[in-house]
Amino acid sequence: MSITYYMLQIPPTFLFILMIGVFGLIAGVGTYIFRKKVQLNVLRSHNEVTGFLFLAVASFYALLLSFVVFVVWGQLNETHTNVSKEGSSALSLYRDIKFYPDAIESKLLMTVYLDYVYNVLDEEFPNMDKMQTSIKTPEAFNKVFHKMERLNPKDAFQIQLVAEMFHHLNELAIYRGLRNSSIETEVPAPIWLPIMLGAFITLFCSMLLDIEHTRMHITLNTILGIFIGMFLFIIVLLDHPYTGSLQIKPKSYQKIFLIEQQLNQSTNFIKK
Repeated sequence: MSITYYMLQIPPTFLFILMIGVFGLIAGVGTYIFRKKVQLNVLRSHNEVTGFLFLAVASFYALLLSFVVFVVWGQLNETHTNVSKEGSSALSLYRDIKFYPDAIESKLLMTVYLDYVYNVLDEEFPNMDKMQTSIKTPEAFNKVFHKMERLNPKDAFQIQLVAEMFHHLNELAIYRGLRNSSIETEVPAPIWLPIMLGAFITLFCSMLLDIEHTRMHITLNTILGIFIGMFLFIIVLLDHPYTGSLQIKPKSYQKIFLIEQQLNQSTNFIKK
């Protein structure tokens, strides 16, 4: 597991304060030490070059951060879309099974299907939060296929319903596969190297600028460090779609159990 996964186990507010605090402190303390070690007239004599260098470095680093944020945000949205489509297929399949005309076959198939839904909620998504795969859920999902293959439609209407159920089941399999393939979606470790190195180079270039007032120089560089920490916080927050405060949750699967519970309560009430 990457270090960003463990960072996401920290409450987001505290993580935000921690990251901007660390980078702000590095920038402020680094500027103070640098000003103590380097003579001001040396900086002033090269200010034109260092100013141009800082502008170029800061511009390219801002472009790099913007690109990474755009990529991780796009990956998160794509994962959200696939999970939503999976949930829609799961709900559609649930309704097909629930209202299948043959009550006996419908009940047997529903038992197997609800076992799969339970495993998704109880094992698969909690494991995905830990960036781990599930063992029981694929087996439960395969049982749904096997059970549906044994359906014996009696007429043309039931044959059409079975074909529709297989269509939703295949859609569910596709989007479920996409969800599982995105468990380990994260910013690769080699990308973090230029991100972190670029942060320190940018801060170092800001220390080379000729600002006569020491406190003003320290304050401005501290603000720059905080700003860099804010961008890195956004990247970390978006890095893992199933972990942290922005984690994707199985709302559609939860809705299936809610609908099933409501229907059972209605049936019991009618019987009474």
